[in-house]
Amino acid sequence: MKFRLASFLPCVAAIALGACADADETPSEPFALRFQAVAGGAPVGCGSVLQVPGPEGTYAIGIADLRFFVGNVRAYDADGAELALELDENAFQYASAAGQVSLIDLTANDLGDCAGSALAFAEGTARTHDVITGVVDGEVARVSFDVGVPQALMKEVIGTHTAEGAPSPLNELYWSWASGYRHYVFNFSVTAPSGQRGEGYLHIGSADCGEGALALDSKDTCGFVNTPAVILDAFNPSTQLVTLDLASSLQGLSFVTPIYDPVTYEVIGEGPGVSCHSSPMQPDCPPIFSSFGIDIASGIASAPANRVFSRQ
Repeated sequence: MKFRLASFLPCVAAIALGACADADETPSEPFALRFQAVAGGAPVGCGSVLQVPGPEGTYAIGIADLRFFVGNVRAYDADGAELALELDENAFQYASAAGQVSLIDLTANDLGDCAGSALAFAEGTARTHDVITGVVDGEVARVSFDVGVPQALMKEVIGTHTAEGAPSPLNELYWSWASGYRHYVFNFSVTAPSGQRGEGYLHIGSADCGEGALALDSKDTCGFVNTPAVILDAFNPSTQLVTLDLASSLQGLSFVTPIYDPVTYEVIGEGPGVSCHSSPMQPDCPPIFSSFGIDIASGIASAPANRVFSRQ
């Protein structure tokens, strides 16, 4: 049984009289926030091929790696009051005084384009995890969260750990210890209508995080937080899923990316692909950021403008 301090203290004085009861406690109920990738409303995963319109016709997108952090999860009742929510701590969920974060990993590494040899820069892991769990005091009717590592938690972990030595799940998806974490990673293959094949990398992470060797060593937040926000109204986590529409995240792209010399890294041509690493200078980033509800000029997120995350 979980006790709240306010209800526990009166019991100390009343134990001798046998007067303490559980009636003053708000019952804690299991909480589970489950995620699923979709395209056009249909579930997708490793082995799936998405059909996405582009300037030259329909492009085939093969899912290779889909992982993202979820932070600042909050639950509300039907009247809009925030409910006490306590998340579990495990290999995919971490909390400290600086905040809490969970890792959602919707792809393994043994099927279709998820297999390690499918992309030149394969990153997928064997383990998967599609749910955030805990207990909540009350009936949930609304949920909100951010897609990313909270800034204070990122600063705390980077300032006290090496990249590989960070607590799980924060030992994954670090961009570099100077720039922080990638909040959202989607790697995939791209096959053009002509049949030519390329690769796509959609990475959303914070930018302008400081000038030192460690991110946020000289400031509290990055200049561009770039953390998508999500609000799900009329949402029942017991019966509904959080969905992310991968096809929507790729709308409006040219599907053309530079080809680099593997030795000199000089641009030697163009081919089918997508490249966005949270840089305003990359032409694929503006439409991608727009689909996630992020203003690329400021890094500020708007939950109502997020077209990727929804409920089902």
